[in-house]
Amino acid sequence: MLDKVRAVVPWLAVAAVVIAMGYQQGLFTLVGRLAPGPAKAVALPGGGVSDGDRCGTKGYHRFQPPADAVAPLPRDEPPAGPRLVLGAYGFQQGPRTPARFTIGLLLTPGGKQPLELSRTLGADGVAVEIEGPDGLVGGAHGLPVTWREPASTGPGHKMRVGARSDGSAEVVLPVRALCPGQDGAEVMKKLQAPIDSHNTITGQPPYTLTVSFSDPGVGKLRASLGSPDRGDVLAAGNLIPPDPETGRP
Repeated sequence: MLDKVRAVVPWLAVAAVVIAMGYQQGLFTLVGRLAPGPAKAVALPGGGVSDGDRCGTKGYHRFQPPADAVAPLPRDEPPAGPRLVLGAYGFQQGPRTPARFTIGLLLTPGGKQPLELSRTLGADGVAVEIEGPDGLVGGAHGLPVTWREPASTGPGHKMRVGARSDGSAEVVLPVRALCPGQDGAEVMKKLQAPIDSHNTITGQPPYTLTVSFSDPGVGKLRASLGSPDRGDVLAAGNLIPPDPETGRP
């Protein structure tokens, strides 16, 4: 699993290019426009509550991660202790598909001991925040999660992620979680890193995407590994890892 996560981190840069090209080639079907939510907290279809009352707030996170938790690791640096990494993410909207962002989550224990988590990833579920230069443009907390691996719970109804097993899940952010005046397709474009005419990444994404949760299993494993990180919060973001030679994305 550790090798998988190491491989995924540099791959995120490629994924950003693929998704951006998908928009240019019309691979993402966008039919009509569904309204974002109001500037107040509202219940979301499928579960969770929007962060509409935080629209425009800078640096807002439902679960406050360590200062460097969502910073991209150097591409050749393995994770120390449990870590969350974003998999593929995108935006969909169509005549038969509710407008939404889908975000893949990849988990690793960062050692030989397994990471045991609740099926809901903590009592308060998953939080997602999207922030632009002027503050929060969308987000929600209490979002449900759909597990891919492990496929079922183990002893104590825990999801057990081992060093040799997959830990993958998906979270959905409905377009209703966006702040007034925001458009899902446009927000998605700004979550992608800019590229030049040769599809080479030239900088960081204009908007940041942060996914986080708080589960006691995280803090328990960190303590047992003697990790410098403390607390139960795991977080990941969409910033591109720097190249070890140039220091650029």
